[in-house]
Amino acid sequence: MDLPLNLTLAIRNIFKKKTQSIISILGLGIGVGCVFLLMLLYIHENSFNGSIPNEQLIYRVLQGNDCRTSFPLANTIKDEIPLVDNYFRYYQTADIELKDSRNEIQQDHRFAFADASIFDCLGIQFIQGKPAQTKSDVCISQAIAKKYFNSTEVCNQFLKIKLNNQFISLRITGIFKNFPANSTFNANFIADIDLTQEVLSHNQKMYGHYGQENEEFKDWNHFPFHSYLLLNPKANPEAIVHNIQNYKERTNHEQRKTMDFSLQPITDIYLKSAEVNGDTFTPAGNSKQLIYFLAIALFILLIAIVNYIFLTKAKIGVRLKELGTQKALGASSVSIKKQILLESNLISFISLVPAFFILALGIPFLNATLDRSLSFELFSMWQVWSLLIIIILLTGSVAGMAIGIHVSKVSTVLLLLGKVSQTPKIKSWNNSFLSLHFTIFIVLIIGVITVKKQLHYAQTGSQNINPENIIICELNSPELSNQFNVIQTEVGKIPGVMNSAGSSFIPPFNNFLPVNLQYENERIQFDGLIMGEGMIELLELTIMEGESFGNFRTDQTEMIFNESAAKKYNLKAGEIFNGCYVKGIVKDFNAHSLRRMIQPMVILQQDPKKMSLFAIKTTGKNDKTITESVQKIFKEISPDKMVRVYSLSDQITEFYQTEQQQAKLISAFSLLAIVLSVMGLLGMVLNTISIKTKEIGIRKVNGAKTYEIISMLNKEFAKWIVIAFLIACPIAFYVMNKWLENFAYKTELSWWIFALAGIIAIGITLLTVSFQSWRVATRNPVESLRYE
Repeated sequence: MDLPLNLTLAIRNIFKKKTQSIISILGLGIGVGCVFLLMLLYIHENSFNGSIPNEQLIYRVLQGNDCRTSFPLANTIKDEIPLVDNYFRYYQTADIELKDSRNEIQQDHRFAFADASIFDCLGIQFIQGKPAQTKSDVCISQAIAKKYFNSTEVCNQFLKIKLNNQFISLRITGIFKNFPANSTFNANFIADIDLTQEVLSHNQKMYGHYGQENEEFKDWNHFPFHSYLLLNPKANPEAIVHNIQNYKERTNHEQRKTMDFSLQPITDIYLKSAEVNGDTFTPAGNSKQLIYFLAIALFILLIAIVNYIFLTKAKIGVRLKELGTQKALGASSVSIKKQILLESNLISFISLVPAFFILALGIPFLNATLDRSLSFELFSMWQVWSLLIIIILLTGSVAGMAIGIHVSKVSTVLLLLGKVSQTPKIKSWNNSFLSLHFTIFIVLIIGVITVKKQLHYAQTGSQNINPENIIICELNSPELSNQFNVIQTEVGKIPGVMNSAGSSFIPPFNNFLPVNLQYENERIQFDGLIMGEGMIELLELTIMEGESFGNFRTDQTEMIFNESAAKKYNLKAGEIFNGCYVKGIVKDFNAHSLRRMIQPMVILQQDPKKMSLFAIKTTGKNDKTITESVQKIFKEISPDKMVRVYSLSDQITEFYQTEQQQAKLISAFSLLAIVLSVMGLLGMVLNTISIKTKEIGIRKVNGAKTYEIISMLNKEFAKWIVIAFLIACPIAFYVMNKWLENFAYKTELSWWIFALAGIIAIGITLLTVSFQSWRVATRNPVESLRYE
């Protein structure tokens, strides 16, 4: 039988059973689309920094598991160690304020500071101009030039940037091409590294009374910079690492002297920095999460292929006489296999239509959920097309061969009788695949519920702290800090405001503030907070002993410790510790995310004139009006400052962005798993019904009721769901327990989560099976008896 005839027959058979063909195409399309979507994500995540020239020769310097290094380190390495060809230091801020061409204040992101050599090392191309080389220069990206000037011909024009609480004019010396989406460098502005002094001095001011203004950051004792080295092709990285260990002794920082240096390849930064500290401004991926998502996609593809096999078996069941006739007329087993294989691959290729639909929806969904920048530009890579063809051919061929080999072995006589075996009884092995479908489905449902339950617990169950109805405003100018008492008085007059207080840090927050104190001739590091009077009451922290802060005193430093610190170091309220007065002891509370155990903590009191944050406790009824009123008060005091207002609940939510992403993606995959499980169930029901049609007709003739037939078929399928539930529960329990280990404080894996997943699975099964059973059970028995 030649190819054109086989193709004609394949197309005819696809259209002959339109419903089953559509289900097959949609099922395969969903499976292929999911796999391919996450394959694209996998390719994208593993391509970071791969476009940098000589990327295999560029390394980031680590000390211990910290990527922050001192200012002199990189240039000293370059000067003193052979075969280090170049270097650059890098620092980046989160948000900056600038004045646009209309002199209006705007907020922008990713303002970086670096040595001019960054452009040579990373191969950054200039559209116009050259790097910034003095403290009064800046380079901007192509996107920023178009955003603020609507042109890339802007060299020698000026930008007014707010650094260290004042706007300074920076001359634009160059416009560079935008960093690619798969780069760990994403700066919009790159100023000279010496200008970092302005930002770091400003950051120290958040410590208020305890800050060190105008501190020199260019020595060996401060570690804010990322250092990158470009090695000579002849260099041995291990030898370089050995040589730079000597620089540990140049610092006075005792802990740093014990931390060994190492070199991290620039291509490893994105996916292999989970254990690296200080990576606050570098985009980072999650290799474990990536493998996890890929595994889910492969399971979905497995379900889709199994679905297709059973749907096709149900469809082939009514074509057995046709295939038998072909065999009787001389068609060989090989030609039968080829025909079924061709039909399977044709359906597989047609499934590209829904697969691309999944991609069209999935790419924006992944970008929004994971904050990525996937695009269809990835299809310009030959690897992507090769992967696509392999997946399609593999999917179609596996499904086609599984059916073709089985059917081609059946004798001509049996095929002409419409049978594939002497025994009409369906094999348990076939329906056992239903357990595979629903095992994966139940595990995903349990995962979704557990992740969302933990997120709710993390956002609402912070131990011994009440984050509800708290609005936070930044006192980000000297005028606002100096007028703290005036602001507090005016805010107190706004309806709906219960009380207010100032602080430098408001828990829970992400950063860790180390405070070193002396205890029995030993230097002890505490987790630290700096709060103003009234903040402990505003957060509803519990005073266990002593009292909260009163009026700020300049003649004596007062401290409040948490109960962990009090127990560990036997502290009592009213005592003197480290030369400071112990004002009180508070009950332990989560100052950071629930991933971190509560540590011994000391709370220092902030000077009211040096606050950096202002918190307002409201009734929660008119927060929008309160926010507008506060912004108006702030603008009257400091007109040239943008007022940033956010809620403490939003701050907590940001801690768990990774878990929120996981919840969204697992929910999406679970929805697809439900669809595919129903399709698979439908295929098995159709397969069973095609075999049992005559039996059902005989039962009907002998007086069987419709509900009895429906019950008979439901019992046959329900047992496989029960088996799936028994298999899924221990798997889900183990997997989710491992996931919950990421949290020091976590919710419980309640029994109702497993019960709910089982009820959903059995409910879907009963509805699907009952509908199909009802259709066949209500048919005329004569039609059923004529089926074979």
